[in-house]
Amino acid sequence: MWEAVSTFVRDHESFVVTTHINPEADAIGSEVAFAAFLEGQGKKVTIVNSSATPLDCLFLDGADRIVVYGDDFDQRILDDADAVVIVDVNNWDHLGPFGEELKKRTTPRACIDHHEEADDGFAEVIVCDTKAAAAGLLVYDFIKFMKAEITPVIADAVYTAILTDTGSFRFSNTDQRAFLAAADLCSLGVNPFAIYRKVYAKSWGASHLVGAALSTLDKNSDGRIAWIYITQKMLADNGAVYEDSDGLVEQVRGIEGVELCLIFKELSDGQVKVSLRSNGKVNAFEIAKSFGGGGHRMASGMRLDGPMADAIKKLVPVCEDRLPSL
Repeated sequence: MWEAVSTFVRDHESFVVTTHINPEADAIGSEVAFAAFLEGQGKKVTIVNSSATPLDCLFLDGADRIVVYGDDFDQRILDDADAVVIVDVNNWDHLGPFGEELKKRTTPRACIDHHEEADDGFAEVIVCDTKAAAAGLLVYDFIKFMKAEITPVIADAVYTAILTDTGSFRFSNTDQRAFLAAADLCSLGVNPFAIYRKVYAKSWGASHLVGAALSTLDKNSDGRIAWIYITQKMLADNGAVYEDSDGLVEQVRGIEGVELCLIFKELSDGQVKVSLRSNGKVNAFEIAKSFGGGGHRMASGMRLDGPMADAIKKLVPVCEDRLPSL
């Protein structure tokens, strides 16, 4: 499946690499690894994202090379590029403002992703493997296909992508393929403990936020749906930042009897971002898709209009309708 991507890389010289809004470690790791691979092939590369790099991923961008798209964006970056590579996203809505800029241009695009249902016309070349545990695993597969060197930068970035998107090798997407890649990366010098500390180290504010978020824990009548929420005030009161809420939904996922868990996060613009996690019997992707979101069967997300109480009141009944009969 990699021949078309190989040809795409061979036929172009100056690349822009990008990913979805509000990127996490799989997104950042995938694009950092792919950019490093391209540079190893003698290509010119710039990484441009719609959102800033989250705090837990700053170590992957040690050279501070990721450009954040904004009003002061240097259009010459795109003018000089003859190709765009998009990782860990396959639809325009989730590319954010930079995606709107790309839409205006005819620059050829390639996409490497593991989510459901790519938008029509999203890219000229698309590799979408929904069985891959992480987009970073696909980047790893491609680099191996190309018989290119896996440098320390690539190894750390890909390992971080796989580690986080499998929930430290706990989620249902964890499989032999992910373990074999991780083992290979460790043989190349990856230090799992060092990366774990960099990704999962928490500030005092983040630790206090856990307690505040869990104090909002609620459930539907039969306890098969559970949710928590985080407001901007909760972040401020606890000295936390938005990124500190990442992963909190997993605190709810393990509750006995819960089939679907949700975390509602109030954004600075008043919208509410929702992450859904299924324990197997509910298709989280289908729920998110009905609200313009996306993701996977077991883990998906979307945005709703606020205020928080309205978002919860709107979504929970829809989720209840998707529960299987007892």
